[in-house]
Amino acid sequence: MPSNVYQTRCMYSPSIDATIREVLHTLGDIDFSAEVELENVQTRTLDPKLKEHIKSKMRAMHRQKRQPCLELVATLRQPQHRHSFVA
Repeated sequence: MPSNVYQTRCMYSPSIDATIREVLHTLGDIDFSAEVELENVQTRTLDPKLKEHIKSKMRAMHRQKRQPCLELVATLRQPQHRHSFVA
């Protein structure tokens, strides 16, 4: 049994770390896209109430899009899941 955290971390599968990085990158893409869309709505000359309604809907869609990625990252970070991939 490893005696410190570093040795334990080294036991994890590199493919798990790569998958986590890829999912985090996807989350970044989702967040960036949402920010661009929100900025586009913000710059349009719309009724302020309509603008806020549209932005609220966009934020809800953003949360819905990123939720599966957040759940996947949480699953991959669980110690029992990570240990199942140890060679």
